Amino acid sequence: MSRLVNLHERGDGSVSRSIDGKYRPIGISLFCGLFLSVLLSGYATGAENVTVRVSPLVAKSTRLSPADTTKEIAVVLVLPLKDARAAQAFVDHVSKAGDPLYRQYLTPEQFASSYGASEADYRDLQHWAGSNGLQVGEESTSHSTLTVRGTIGQFERLFNAQIDNYRSPQGEEFFAASTDAVVPTAVASKVLGVVGLSGGVQKAPLVKIGKKLGEQPATVRSDVTGGTGPGGAYSAADLRNAYGIPSFGGSALQTVAVFEQGGFFASDVRKYELENSLPDVPVKFRSVNGATNLVSDQNVELEAVLDIDMIIGVNSSVKEVLVYGDGIDSFGVALLDALADVASDNRAQTLSISYGADEVLQGDTQIAAEGQLFLQLAAQGISVFASSGDLGAYGHTEGQSDASLNVIDPGAQPNVTSVGGTTLYLNPDSQWGYEEVWNELGTIGGGASGGGVSSYWPLPSYQQQTGWETGNGGSATNRNMPDVAAVGDPYTGVAVYSRINGGWFEVGGTSVSAPVWAGYVSQLNCATQTVGQGRVGFFNPNAYHFAEFNLGLMIDITNGSNGDALTNEGLQGYYAGVLYDNCSGWGSINGLAFAEYFLLEPAGTGNPPAAFGGLTGTAQSTTAQLSWAPSAGATGYFVIVENAVTGAEISKVCKGTQLDVSGLTPKSYYGVAVWALNKSGYAEVDSIIYLKTKK
Repeated sequence: MSRLVNLHERGDGSVSRSIDGKYRPIGISLFCGLFLSVLLSGYATGAENVTVRVSPLVAKSTRLSPADTTKEIAVVLVLPLKDARAAQAFVDHVSKAGDPLYRQYLTPEQFASSYGASEADYRDLQHWAGSNGLQVGEESTSHSTLTVRGTIGQFERLFNAQIDNYRSPQGEEFFAASTDAVVPTAVASKVLGVVGLSGGVQKAPLVKIGKKLGEQPATVRSDVTGGTGPGGAYSAADLRNAYGIPSFGGSALQTVAVFEQGGFFASDVRKYELENSLPDVPVKFRSVNGATNLVSDQNVELEAVLDIDMIIGVNSSVKEVLVYGDGIDSFGVALLDALADVASDNRAQTLSISYGADEVLQGDTQIAAEGQLFLQLAAQGISVFASSGDLGAYGHTEGQSDASLNVIDPGAQPNVTSVGGTTLYLNPDSQWGYEEVWNELGTIGGGASGGGVSSYWPLPSYQQQTGWETGNGGSATNRNMPDVAAVGDPYTGVAVYSRINGGWFEVGGTSVSAPVWAGYVSQLNCATQTVGQGRVGFFNPNAYHFAEFNLGLMIDITNGSNGDALTNEGLQGYYAGVLYDNCSGWGSINGLAFAEYFLLEPAGTGNPPAAFGGLTGTAQSTTAQLSWAPSAGATGYFVIVENAVTGAEISKVCKGTQLDVSGLTPKSYYGVAVWALNKSGYAEVDSIIYLKTKK
């Protein structure tokens, strides 16, 4: 009964304002003087020259031809929030346990009213677009983004720019403004910037293939990893076992959203569910920018089914998965519009993003626009998890002559939880065996856990601790990433099915780790809502506080690095170490331990539930029926049933005072304890009981 006892006791079409008539890139020093004031204080309007600078990707790429002037593209007009500094302060309060505002989240309309961009400016931009022959597309409730569509020829005329086709160093074709563009005077004073005149990064899925397994791979345990899925890759059960993912039950079933740059085949998801004995969870395509669920990119389809599979595999009781898909537009435009839709819909409690591009390629306007939307999501209580990237500490400069440390967006955004990748090994009983930072840089197709220091974002409040942020090479002034980690090595990867790609695959990358964490926190969200504690919301503030002062709540990754000293001499990345580091964050999931502490931590001040007793139970061979007396002031109950010999736990939540528990082992002794919960604390049942299951 050990646990019971313990429980007692930031490119693409970047827009910048001219400073002394000169464009200056947004770096660490300038960031604090310009970019931060722009984002957090609201943008001062007036007759200013707003210039869309050439994407840095153009200088690295090969020009192919002038762009087709009849091609239709989307451009996002970005408006500044009227009081972003106050919005960030609100998020800091609403996300911190014990604060009077804790978990008092806003609706989209309330956020728009308090912090949103100027509605008058928004309507003026809509009128300007229509009067210039542009079609108004996606709108945001907060009025911070307005998407307009037109031909390349129209935008070249309106913005006095030349747009050409290019091929990037990675072989990807894209369109981009080859000359600086000028935002029309009629709208310049109303916008923070413009995104989309340069297509830049077109597709940005981060899935990495370890092995193609085919249509009918043998389902045998791998001698290397201990996986029990097809081809020895990890199954859904392996992930739940390895990370101690609880199945709390509970009545507050969750909606989880995923962002995708294209469509997927529902039959592929169903095949994964059948293989893993999972229920048929509703998976719904939510069109962004009028896109359809059309599979036009095989890599995106693999990414999409991977993301969906991981959510369902970790939380099989999820109510639905909403796929916010845009296979039409470039990555930056698609992501902005998807974020605006997630916020406006306000249906999902959790969002997972397994896409990303280097901060320097995204550009300051893209990063700022995303930042405003992530602020809104956090204010609404929507937990966001994003991949930290798959090229270690370098981004797409890894292995190049001009290699430099670089992190990816949106993983480096301060109001998202950035998830790094590990190499995971299981014991023969499918339990966690060993874990280290994933790093295969220098090998063909290799990768490593993304992580490092943002060049755009200052140190967020939850990282302003004493000592740990610099202990393993991190920064004391700028946003460190990742925040947490989970399995990402494609050679200790998960088994997913994609028919168009050829069947079963063993895959990895931080495309795996982000939805694994999102699935886990959706379980945690179900529990907290069931017992009346409200949504988890933005995860980082509490996760940092709990992990720093309570060892063991996460699996600390202390071995490995995300550097490539051999290829990039002098750029060794970051090394894992005790507590926080910039390659694995605070570590991977210790599901039960973290959840138990999280549920029992008082959310605010007030009167905790009253003392109670009366715990009784009867056991059959694999089930037990429990009941107890009600506790005055309780809004729900937390129950642990623990095997007295093995220590295996079953954790449940409920609102009432009766509970049926299944999954017990015959002929075994179990200890049972119950906690009454409300927002102000807990009360433990006056006496635990012991049950013996039958033959």
